[in-house]
Amino acid sequence: RKASLQALVQQMQETAVEPKEQTVFICHGDCIEDAKYVENILKTKYGVKEVLINYTGAVIGSHSGPGTMAVFFLGDHR
Repeated sequence: RKASLQALVQQMQETAVEPKEQTVFICHGDCIEDAKYVENILKTKYGVKEVLINYTGAVIGSHSGPGTMAVFFLGDHR
């Protein structure tokens, strides 16, 4: 699990536009500990200005299930 969370962070590191100037959003499916783990990495290692954490919505959550994690940020490409 930690490797997949670190892969999310690595993807952001490779594609984010000025991460220190962004507000990054983390959505999770009932895995707040993992969300806080990612938040800590983003703030300490990459200096992200602000991280907002929230649950996934009912529609996405009903399809993806518990343990879902997503990081939203402004990047230079997909």
